[in-house]
Formats: sequence, structure tokens, C-alpha cells
Amino acid sequence: MTGLLAASDLDQTLVFSSRSAQADVADLVPVEEYRGGTISWVTPGAWATLADLVASGGFVPVTTRTVEQYQRIRWPEGPPRYAVCANGGVVLVDGVPDPGWDAAVRGRLAGCAPVADVVTALGRLAAELVTVVPGSEDPAVREVPGLFGYVVLRDRQRAALEGPRLGELTARLDAWGFTVSLQGRKLYAVPRPLTKSAAVAEVVSRCGAEGFVAAGDSLLDVDLLVAARAARRPRHGELLRTGWEHPGVGLTESVGAAAGEEIARWLLAATS
Repeated sequence: MTGLLAASDLDQTLVFSSRSAQADVADLVPVEEYRGGTISWVTPGAWATLADLVASGGFVPVTTRTVEQYQRIRWPEGPPRYAVCANGGVVLVDGVPDPGWDAAVRGRLAGCAPVADVVTALGRLAAELVTVVPGSEDPAVREVPGLFGYVVLRDRQRAALEGPRLGELTARLDAWGFTVSLQGRKLYAVPRPLTKSAAVAEVVSRCGAEGFVAAGDSLLDVDLLVAARAARRPRHGELLRTGWEHPGVGLTESVGAAAGEEIARWLLAATS
């Protein structure tokens, strides 16, 4: 194909939880079910626009979710052919991880600290949060094998984490070659060479496209946004909270799920 691809983050960029939607979910379209309940939604306008984006053949979801988590998302008329999962660690082609990209990623991560050591550090942080937030449950510490680790925070633990604790963890893991990103209730520790932009560049090359436009809301989206021909970020999320700005990245007028619809329409217009 020729032209530009549309590469977009999912959570809090295109799809939204009941907490992040900033709208009555009864008026929204459910797009993800988990453990017997709906956990993600989009606006009806976004759903219609996503149908056009997927049908165009040039839309690439780009997420820090694992493959299993990504495959819970429901798409109009079926999923896009290409998707990027695990923050660039996996390129899906027709729902199957590409082995060539898997091998390339392992080479990129050779200079970083072992993921197991990072997960151990996250475990120590999780134990500390239980101590400083009496009555809270243990945060769930998870590893995406060989790629990165993350913590699922419980109620009130995020507030205890923000500030000096988060700064100290960020500095320690930076020396190990990892980036720290706090997105909603999840704290990620991801190797710096593991980037969304590198994986999208691979998809661009395979498709014979001229480049891509992009959207995202978190620090883990920065490389994707900066590498794009043009980009958008929503008026909420980690980038807004931390004051991040870039002259090539526009800001939506809307917030929450309405911003997701605004971004979907922009992606479609930018690639049509």
C-alpha cells in the first residue's frame, strides 16, 4: 500500500474504562469483556469511525497490553491485520506473533538488566506499599516473560507511590536501562530499547507505506508520537499530568471517551 498508516495506543486513547471514560457508560459501546463483565467502552461515534479505520487496512493498534489482553478487544468487522503488543515486543500478523520480530527484539534487549531483577525490585516496592497503606491488599506484580514487568496497584496505593517513591524507583531503573510509566492503576517498568515506534516502523516497511500518524496518552507513547509524521494526544492522561509537550503533537479539545472519538476521526482524516 502507499500513503500513511494510523498507529494508535488503546487504553485511555481509544478505549476507556468506566473510570477514565468521563461519561455514562450506558451511552457507550462495550468493546471488552473480562471475568463476566464489561471493562472497556468507546463512544458510538468512535465505534463507527473505527469500523472505517479497520476497513481501510491501514490501522495498527499499538499497546503495552500482552497479546492475551489485546485479544479481548472487540473490533467492528474483526481485528486489524497488524497489531503491536507488549510495548513493541510483539508484532501480530493476522493474530499470530511474528517470529522474525521476536528474534530482533531479543537482540535489542541484550544490553539491559535482566527482567527478573526488575520484577524483584517491583516486588520490594509492592511490599513497601502494603506497609504504608494499612489495610490494603498486596499489589499484583506481573512479568511479561523476557520483556518487562508491571505492578497492578490497589486502592490508595497510587497516592502513596507518587512523589519520592516513584522518583527513586525511576532513577534506579533508569540506570538499569528501563523506563518507568504510571498509567491508571498500572506501574510499568519497560526496557528503553523496547519501543512502540520501532515495531510500527517494521509494519510500515512491510506494508510499503510512506510513514505513519499516531496517537497516545502516556510516557511509553512518546517515541511513537515523536517518530510520527503528525500526532495527537488526549487532554487527559500521563502526558498531560507530567506537562509533556512537543511541537508536532496536537492536543484534543475533548477529554475521556469523547477525546477517543476525536482522535479516531483525526486518524481517519489524516490517512484518507
